[in-house]
Amino acid sequence: MFRFLESSKFAIEGILFGLRTERNVQIWFGVLILNLILSYWLEISKFEFMFILGSTLAIGIAEYLNTAIEALSDRVTLERDEQIKRVKDLAAGATFLAATLAFTISCLIFIPKLIEKFEISL
Repeated sequence: MFRFLESSKFAIEGILFGLRTERNVQIWFGVLILNLILSYWLEISKFEFMFILGSTLAIGIAEYLNTAIEALSDRVTLERDEQIKRVKDLAAGATFLAATLAFTISCLIFIPKLIEKFEISL
């Protein structure tokens, strides 16, 4: 049990460090908060909320991993290296795919709810 608590402490330190120091993590966190507020305001179902939360957290997971890979890569060498560039590009691509997924899911769930909320006729 003690190991789990100690590991959790390190994980929380990492999450907080990313929130304090990384602009893209801060942007993701803002999107997470916005999605939570919109979900509550639009009264989405638990099923819809699961998709919103899961896809938004996927962005954060990908962003944290991307940040870690970039930091480690820069520690290895600051010189231009084609293999390191590919690794960084792959990590950035994962973040992009997660963001695309979350954006698509958010649009599919939120747009009809917003149209209904404001009684917009198309």
